[in-house]
Amino acid sequence: DSEVRDCSAGDNGGVVSAYGSGTVSIIGSTMTSCSAYNGGVVYAWYSGAVSISGSNVSGCSAGYNGGVVYASDGGAVSIIDSDVRDCSADNYDGGVVYAYHSESLSIA
Repeated sequence: DSEVRDCSAGDNGGVVSAYGSGTVSIIGSTMTSCSAYNGGVVYAWYSGAVSISGSNVSGCSAGYNGGVVYASDGGAVSIIDSDVRDCSADNYDGGVVYAYHSESLSIA
């Protein structure tokens, strides 16, 4: 179990920025008040799947797209058995997830 608080990036991925890489998995973690221009928690471009499971995410934001996850041209995006609250994309799309040309999207 990991806890990540008050992280930010001026551009992409407040916690993780993955470009042309493999799977991004966040498991059993707490992320609070993380922010970036795109992808308040995860920015994945031309990458594998993005999975957030058994986690708590709150107060995360993006200045543009994907308050929690920004995924483009990659694998599946899933948020499973997680508590996500008070997240936003301030100026455009996807208060929680922005997925463009991604394999699939599931929130359960």
